[in-house]
Amino acid sequence: MRLLASFKICPNLELLKEDIVVTEKMGIDTHFLPNIINCYDESALELVLRLRDKTENDAIELSAFTAGNEQTELTLKSLRALGFTHTIRARDNQKEIDFHPEIVAESLASYVKKNPQDCIILGKEAPVGNHGIMAQLVAEKLHYPSVSSVIDIVETDQKSVTVVVSDEGRMQKQTIKFPCVICVGNAVISKLRVATLRERMAVSKTESEYTSLNYPNRRYMVEPEKLHPIVIRRNCYQSQKSGEEAIYDVLQNGLQKVLEQI
Repeated sequence: MRLLASFKICPNLELLKEDIVVTEKMGIDTHFLPNIINCYDESALELVLRLRDKTENDAIELSAFTAGNEQTELTLKSLRALGFTHTIRARDNQKEIDFHPEIVAESLASYVKKNPQDCIILGKEAPVGNHGIMAQLVAEKLHYPSVSSVIDIVETDQKSVTVVVSDEGRMQKQTIKFPCVICVGNAVISKLRVATLRERMAVSKTESEYTSLNYPNRRYMVEPEKLHPIVIRRNCYQSQKSGEEAIYDVLQNGLQKVLEQI
């Protein structure tokens, strides 16, 4: 059985306090922040590892997919140390994917079509953008059934996987047949385990697989247009009177003057 977990590396925005610098593209400059695995994706990765631990005879082959630049390599090597057989990176050196989740979905779907997987697991959303549609896009492109709001993966066999779904506070088990897409939400597990030094040494000479970004024929989402503020200058009303007469004059005639300019 082949399981693929997709994740995203993002800046640790919790460390961003008062040093906020707005870039030319109306974004926040985050180059000085350390990078971490998106929290929902981190839960998905750990749930996959726990599912493997429950399965005997190494029946599960794990893969991890991400799109990003060379900063993701350290995380990919850590995942290989933890037992992910294949780690794949779609090269994105220009940060094209930040506001275009359809590009990542197309790239992931293209890889899965060439390398079939029984189950694809993703976190429900990730900055920058927080579109929350990655799992749905991937499922649509692959024509796979999907289940969302998953908080735990209970068990699996060669034909299906059983998950726990949180539906408006109610938890229930659901079994979905392969192939499928699983979207992980507020999972019961939120931290990824840390590889030991021996595990890291064992994969020190291994490398990730590389692929190019794939662009869909039709963009479902486009980059927001630049806003141009419109400034309208209106003439104010000046009363020639004083005291209470000025107040009455402004309320009577000034208000009418303003309404005529709207």
